[in-house]
Amino acid sequence: MKIISLPLLFYCVLAGQTNHWNESLIYNAYFGGIHIAEGQLKISEPEVSDEKPVIQILFQAKTISTANFIFPINDKINIDINPKTWTPISIKKVIREGKYKHDSFTQFFPEKNIFIYKNDTISYVPPVHDPYSLIYLFRRKTLTPGNNFQFNTIDGKKITPLQFDISTIETIRIPTGEFKTIKVNPRRTDGKPFKNAGQLTIWYSIKNNDKIPVKINIKLKFGSLNLELQTIY
Repeated sequence: MKIISLPLLFYCVLAGQTNHWNESLIYNAYFGGIHIAEGQLKISEPEVSDEKPVIQILFQAKTISTANFIFPINDKINIDINPKTWTPISIKKVIREGKYKHDSFTQFFPEKNIFIYKNDTISYVPPVHDPYSLIYLFRRKTLTPGNNFQFNTIDGKKITPLQFDISTIETIRIPTGEFKTIKVNPRRTDGKPFKNAGQLTIWYSIKNNDKIPVKINIKLKFGSLNLELQTIY
């Protein structure tokens, strides 16, 4: 497995590759300013499942051994995506955050306007998007300060209308270096506040228009997790 260091990645990966990825983004994860976990965001090239093309996205975060006593985290989320619509086919979650536990499997049937969450069948109006798949979908978009995108996102049974505002360019510093970035910040369009999990704020690098997510803020059940890019496989 080849490791690409940050000083080289801007010249080696993703430039112009807006439809085909096969990579793992490795992050240091900080909770309350303390490095407590390692995170991974992985996407695969399209594969064929049940005679249909599928993109697989994996997000996982796990506490490093020295921080288990502070707040243990062991999350794993597997998402199968339709590469034509960029909407979920299925979502599997295994969440362990402190004493909080959550296991679920969601299967989507957009042709019938339903999805099955655990044992419940729920009607919905397609399309909806999983927040983690949006991290990649925005990399396919032209991100211009002042513009916005609107998507309905899903978390469990809940579908939430969100507007993602494209902020002005800002420079951020993380342990691996300083980056000029453009920030994608979500807000609800129904006037309601965010509750607990479900909110992702993303800082994309803008060098060479590569749009690598160098920093991600994730709202968890019991707080906020900052992911800062360490390397790319």
